[in-house]
Amino acid sequence: MTEAAEPATDSTEIPAFILSAMTDQMRAVLDLQATRAEECAQAGRRAISADMDADTARLAAMRAEYRAERSFWNEGGPLMAHTVDEVIDTAGAQVPIRIHRPTAEAILPGIVFLHGGGFIVGDLDTHDRIMRVIAAESGAAVIGVDYSLSPESKFPQALHEVAGVIDRLARSGEALGIDGSTLAIGGDSAGAMLTLGAALLLRDGPAGIGLDPRTFSCLRALLLFYGGHGLVDSASRRLYGGGWDGMSREDLDSITTEHFSSSADASSPYVDHLEADLAGLPPVFIAAAGLDPLRDDSEALHVRLEEAGTPVDYHLYPAVLHSFLHFGRMLDDAGDVLTRSAGFAAAHL
Repeated sequence: MTEAAEPATDSTEIPAFILSAMTDQMRAVLDLQATRAEECAQAGRRAISADMDADTARLAAMRAEYRAERSFWNEGGPLMAHTVDEVIDTAGAQVPIRIHRPTAEAILPGIVFLHGGGFIVGDLDTHDRIMRVIAAESGAAVIGVDYSLSPESKFPQALHEVAGVIDRLARSGEALGIDGSTLAIGGDSAGAMLTLGAALLLRDGPAGIGLDPRTFSCLRALLLFYGGHGLVDSASRRLYGGGWDGMSREDLDSITTEHFSSSADASSPYVDHLEADLAGLPPVFIAAAGLDPLRDDSEALHVRLEEAGTPVDYHLYPAVLHSFLHFGRMLDDAGDVLTRSAGFAAAHL
């Protein structure tokens, strides 16, 4: 699940029924992506060195190409009063974080943001504009987490790192200018999976990984953008996704092969959220993309949260693809969902 949305050639490769359902802006994004495809591929090739084995070269190329593709979409956007990169020692790792502060206030509530990229690609730079927009629109500090990627690190390493960062902010956030008693978590795609997984872990099993059981009570809201939440088949998975948007069946199956230590990991309640106990969670904002194979995951989660009595605000953007959050320079739906989610977080912080 690379959530790349970067067609190799042009939009004529996309099935006609999907192409005709898109907004004009979404089609314009794809046309621009096509013009940049070779430039991004070259960035991937430059990342490979002669001393790399085949798998190392594959990962280096994928990550460099993804960074190059996202670089255009991260240009511009809101200016921050202050941005700082730090490192938090947790879960046996040195985890880089980036704190965007939209105002000069000494202490701000915090929104922890977890980037997407199928657990394999992505970093603090690939999602930087998204984080700055959420910070500017919410008035909160946004803390990006550069968790360990797969396949070098397998489940549950990234989940434990994310939970550990949240725990550290809750216990000693003031040292970083964060009100640790007032936190939200959000993320796109794989980051949405980690967001809900981390909330459930902090509720149900913090002591098992050395975290404070009180940290869960500091969570005020969850922001979930087009995540996968446990479905292995659905109508949307049958209808949408392909090599042209990085969401083919093979891309989705890569979670099992690249991220999980074994197939049993898919049954963890921190992964299969639709089978988890969803009662007692903080209010949840969900955004789904209508032309996304993961659309039905978000819709099913919406129903399950309502059944559990957890407050949920669900928004379906029917005419866009997975990863549309990135395309705010050209896509009005991206700006709308970031503004809505930031307002939702601000209302609960």
